[in-house]
Amino acid sequence: MDLNWTYYNPDTPAERVLLVGPSLGGNAAHQWTRVAAELIDDARVVFVDLPGTGLGSVWDDADEPTLDAVADGIARVAAEVRADLGADLPVYFAGLSISGATALHLARDHADEFSGVVVVASAATVGEPARWLERADQVEATGTQQLVEETTKRWFTPMFRAQQPAVVDVIMEGLSVADDHSYAQLCRALAAHDVRDDLPYITLPVVMVAGERDTSTPIANVELVAETVQRGELHVVPEAAHQVTVCRPADVARIIRGLFTRGQTSKVVSESAD
Repeated sequence: MDLNWTYYNPDTPAERVLLVGPSLGGNAAHQWTRVAAELIDDARVVFVDLPGTGLGSVWDDADEPTLDAVADGIARVAAEVRADLGADLPVYFAGLSISGATALHLARDHADEFSGVVVVASAATVGEPARWLERADQVEATGTQQLVEETTKRWFTPMFRAQQPAVVDVIMEGLSVADDHSYAQLCRALAAHDVRDDLPYITLPVVMVAGERDTSTPIANVELVAETVQRGELHVVPEAAHQVTVCRPADVARIIRGLFTRGQTSKVVSESAD
């Protein structure tokens, strides 16, 4: 899988790379720019587009609809960035929602290529397979536009929607213009996503970030990952729904910066309340 990618701050002297990926039907630049601005001196931030969103090409049906395929594409981006920079810099990946789920596939299958992953608003399983398959068929038939109203309510708290309607509109536009078939294939990939049995064998640092008011991702599922991987860490961001990177970018940036600086430490499971 060939994925489109773009530097946010190519001229920074930072000696590490952070790849970031969007939610299902999301635009990586829109969802991660405020976090990237906070980390402008800490990492060379690279926005990675999923198929059919942002500047990404539509889903190539030569690729099976699995998150393994997406993870392979992200690993390829990491190799391309290293080759472009001409340096063997440590590379991290942070993903929101479906990209967070994909981060666990990277931690399992591409541990030698990454120094750590950050899973935002996701877990080792996401939702029910039958519901994802049903949504895939629905979107193929009627498009993503009909998902916008209900998704807005899950992605943002009522207070955030009232205070920052323009920000919400920008994020939801990404969903409304997403390629329908690509979105459907990603739904099918989520239906097959289940790495619970693999968690005890993941040795890469895994930082879990949950929104306190995220109804899409049960906190018990997030805790399971943090407690089961060998080097897990959990942070709960207050007053954030599913779009944690949009609603609380400074908190997310602080958590990611902690991953950069903590080094080789033993497993820590903690809850952030600030």
